[in-house]
Amino acid sequence: MKTNESILQIGHISKKSGLSIDTIRYYEKQGLLKVPSRSVGGFRTYSAEAIDQLIFIRKAQDLGLTLKEIKKIMSCGDKGLEPCCDLTVDLFTAKINEFETKIQELQGMKKKLKTVLSGWVGKKKK
Repeated sequence: MKTNESILQIGHISKKSGLSIDTIRYYEKQGLLKVPSRSVGGFRTYSAEAIDQLIFIRKAQDLGLTLKEIKKIMSCGDKGLEPCCDLTVDLFTAKINEFETKIQELQGMKKKLKTVLSGWVGKKKK
């Protein structure tokens, strides 16, 4: 049986994780968080583990992972370390390749903008 200290309401995990209540509910609907228990009054109750999961999700998003990719990692984690590590390496490798392609595209756009801008620089009135 859980003690009162291990039963946390959504407002508490929102403050601890730095995510809004709406975001936490969204993650729950997307299957990123386990469906929480309910108190007698009908309030969602979470374990302290939910805070760690939310922080992980936020950090993974900061690395550019999508919620779909994060969900794969979290689901794989339940199967053990080795399959999870392999999946994570594959996802990160693909993400690095995606970023490199995007960087090349942005550099091309930058070059085009500089070319266009150079046509106006000499015409600027002082």
